[in-house]
Amino acid sequence: MKKRTVRDFISLYANEEEEKLVLIQSGTSADKTFLDTFWTAHTYALAMADAETGQLLSNRCYLSWPLSEKEREAGEYSRRFAKGAIYRIKARRWKGDALSEPHWYVTDVIDVDVPCLILEKIWKEYIKPVLLNDEVLGLLTLDRELSTFNGKCQWMGNEIQVSLDVDIEKKASWTRATSVIKKLIADQEKWDESMRTLAARHLTAMANEWLADNAEINRNPEKKPITEKEFSERILLTELSFSSGGCFTAWYEDDGMFWGHVITVEGTLRRGPTSADIQG
Repeated sequence: MKKRTVRDFISLYANEEEEKLVLIQSGTSADKTFLDTFWTAHTYALAMADAETGQLLSNRCYLSWPLSEKEREAGEYSRRFAKGAIYRIKARRWKGDALSEPHWYVTDVIDVDVPCLILEKIWKEYIKPVLLNDEVLGLLTLDRELSTFNGKCQWMGNEIQVSLDVDIEKKASWTRATSVIKKLIADQEKWDESMRTLAARHLTAMANEWLADNAEINRNPEKKPITEKEFSERILLTELSFSSGGCFTAWYEDDGMFWGHVITVEGTLRRGPTSADIQG
């Protein structure tokens, strides 16, 4: 298979450069593309406007450009754009089939903090707090970049964090996600036991392996192993995250059994807890 090059990336875009105004939504990242053959940097613009008239041209769009290995290692690309700032750029339009979001190849940054009334208005609206007040969950606040509503609730006598993964533009997904968490809360004793039981069944043996490697703890896992009952009682639930599709993840502190790693239990309303793992 032919190795892709930066020229292949550039060939996906029109030859003509266009000047645009872009309102930056997020930070800049870098990853490899074209079968892991070279690096590209990318960010998102919340909106794009005509550089001469200030007329709005599109909502969210994807901005990217190729990086050399040296540029990637230097890290300067990450400071090319700042969240919330309006830039005047030169860019080439994606010339392939229509994508879910307009794609542009940034060839130059001409100016920053460019006045543009429509983009300034969009940013003011964007940063306004969006709150969801639920009779069970209380007040939840929207994190636009992560598309999650975040808040707190009571679980088995303790306060925990809750996170609801939603489609910001579709309020029906807000309702579905809150419905999922409220069903768990309504029957939390049963869910709490089932999640702890599954985590203990899947991870207790591993906990004893880690115990055997821990020279700082004076406990012989062969003579006094961690039992499933002990495991389930030691872990501490700190967060529940949900999707509108009915999936959930429970996040537990490990009480040092995995040297500070986080324990996760995943599942669905229909099937219950289905898997458990540790996260770094």
